[in-house]
Amino acid sequence: MKLFNVLLAATCLFLLGSTGHAQTRIVALGDSNIKGKGLLENDAYPAKLERALRAKGQNVTVKNAGINGDTTKGVLSRMNSDVPQGTQIVILSVGINDTFEGTSAATINTNINKIIGNLRARNIEVMYFGAPTGQGNPARRAELEAMGVTVVPALQDGIADDPNLHVEASKLAPNKYHLNSAGYDIVVARTLPQVEALIAKVK
Repeated sequence: MKLFNVLLAATCLFLLGSTGHAQTRIVALGDSNIKGKGLLENDAYPAKLERALRAKGQNVTVKNAGINGDTTKGVLSRMNSDVPQGTQIVILSVGINDTFEGTSAATINTNINKIIGNLRARNIEVMYFGAPTGQGNPARRAELEAMGVTVVPALQDGIADDPNLHVEASKLAPNKYHLNSAGYDIVVARTLPQVEALIAKVK
């Protein structure tokens, strides 16, 4: 009986330890701002975020599911394959390329709602980098938060015009740039608290 109790206690401790240290799976989904256009993947936001989280003791993987030039329609078409079963958190940044193509703000928002709705139906937490269609719009922010979304400023918010934080100008938007490694360091630093809060929520 005594041996049984010892084995039972050891088993419980093992299971508790396994649960406490279970890996959190994150997918960063979107366009070139997620992909890290012009950079090695190791210098883009997803890889830098993963390293920062691990440095704080978080057992995580952050998959880079960004595609240069992608749109909300493109993300809708690939999200089931690029956000595999077992994903617990998605970080979403998409919509700017839709505006370059002349897609209306209403259509962009509808597509983003569909993306988020699909993810939330799968019990996946979502952090969304506010796109131009929603940035600074309290009603839009409230709509997204009502869907259970963590809304943060647009990925380029406040740093879009700093050439020291970018690699090159976009052909579609000559006055805009893609972030370099230093630019992504800033984005990681300002989003780390929100991502950690979501990790705590899914554990």
